Amino acid sequence: MKCHSVIFFTLAILAVPSLMAQQGEIKLDAPQAKITTVSAMRARTAPQISAEEIRRLKLGTVVSAIARSENQDTIGSKTDYWYRVNLPDGDTGWLFGGLLLDYTPEKRQDVLRQIIEDRLKAENTDFADRQEIYNLAVSSIKEAKDVNTRAEFELLKLLALANWAQTFANERSGDKSQYQEWRTAHAAAVIPNEFGGGYNLRSKLLWDLEAKYHRLPIADRIAWAAAENPQPSDCEGDEVCHFFVFSPAIKYLSLHPNGAHAAEALKNLNELLTDGVIKTANSKGGDQYAVKQRTDLRKLLASLRLAVAKTSAAEKTEVLKKLKRITATR
Repeated sequence: MKCHSVIFFTLAILAVPSLMAQQGEIKLDAPQAKITTVSAMRARTAPQISAEEIRRLKLGTVVSAIARSENQDTIGSKTDYWYRVNLPDGDTGWLFGGLLLDYTPEKRQDVLRQIIEDRLKAENTDFADRQEIYNLAVSSIKEAKDVNTRAEFELLKLLALANWAQTFANERSGDKSQYQEWRTAHAAAVIPNEFGGGYNLRSKLLWDLEAKYHRLPIADRIAWAAAENPQPSDCEGDEVCHFFVFSPAIKYLSLHPNGAHAAEALKNLNELLTDGVIKTANSKGGDQYAVKQRTDLRKLLASLRLAVAKTSAAEKTEVLKKLKRITATR
């Protein structure tokens, strides 16, 4: 009898962890579809950050949640439950809910757009993270069901490539195989930044995209992205150089004179149209380089005058005042 009591007691102790595990999770009434919102999301054996990692899931992976943790957890700035999910390989694992979104096939494109937009704003993402953002944008283009959605994802693809390019160190810091593969694949789309290091997206790609979808509402956003797209420059304190660097804003105004960013473009142009720029435009003589710079500057200011004439934004007033100070060419 004593022996049976010992055996029963031992079995009861062994059963405690299993019982605690069952009490620690709450089965969902029905499976809930979720989608991952970060790259290389860790699936774990238990609902805690210290639990063993099972595998990592790519950005935009859809999973089916079948249970949740009894209590919420706080990781970083997010507080949420952990969810036990069916993984793509047939296994199950725990994912932190703060890094998941609810998912329905009907809202797929809206959810994908939200994920990509949010990840493009995220800080401290590395080469691999940005690769997944780019890949998700590319695959989303193929899934687009209408021209407006396709245009949005084509823009997000270019913005993701520009974002990805920023992870590169200067060429002189050395070469890595993954970077070399990237350079080979995207050489036609980017330009080396010999001043700041790394690469910049060629603005022509954005302007071409704007021309392709010029009649759609998204064209305004595309044009502004092109206007703001950084290009290699080494202006330092050169006011005329800075004005030339921001000249794509003039093209934006010409294409979308009353666009969503017209006021901002005018405000920035007004700040950059300094006394020094006006003085250079009104100067005479100089060597061939000074003459060339003055000629190009006056052409640019003429295009600004035409663009400003099209807009009804109140900010045009101050720009026009400065343009009147530029003497006519004789």
